[in-house]
Order: sequence, then C-alpha cells, then structure tokens
Amino acid sequence: CQECNVHLESVQYVKQNIENEEIVLEVADLFKVFSDSTRLKILSVLLVKELCVCDISNLLGITISAISHQLKILRQAKLVKFKKIGFLFYNIW
Repeated sequence: CQECNVHLESVQYVKQNIENEEIVLEVADLFKVFSDSTRLKILSVLLVKELCVCDISNLLGITISAISHQLKILRQAKLVKFKKIGFLFYNIW
C-alpha cells in the first residue's frame, strides 16, 4: 500500500475466516511442547518402538527422573499414552 487505507472487505473476510483465539492458544501450547529437544528425542524413539521409562533413559542417557518429567508433559499434551503391563510402557498416541 502506498497510503494507509483499510480494505474493509478484506478485513471482514479475514475476521470471518480466522481461527478463534482458543484454538490459536492451544496450537501455541503444542509448539511449546515441541520446543524441548529432550521431548523431541523421546517422541522420536517412541515412533520406532513402545518403550518403558528405563529403556528410554538408557537409550538417551538421561536420568529416569528427567524422562518421567518430560513424559508427564507429553501425556498432558496427549502426545503419548502409557499402559501398565508389569512396567509402564509408553507409546505415541
């Protein structure tokens, strides 16, 4: 634009077709989950095979406590789920 003129038709069109703020905030929270390299590593190994916390810890060289903390965040984001079969096993949702 050479001059500051509001294009009302364009603005109205975007207002009618833009995602609501709640969805935008949910997507922003999801990107926060993906912003941590440890969580991305966990997701990448779980894409290959369902594993328990001890296996993930051993594989990534990270403490069980740290893995458990990151898995909690991934569970809250509904990116992983767990099942108990003698041990807790995690896999991608």
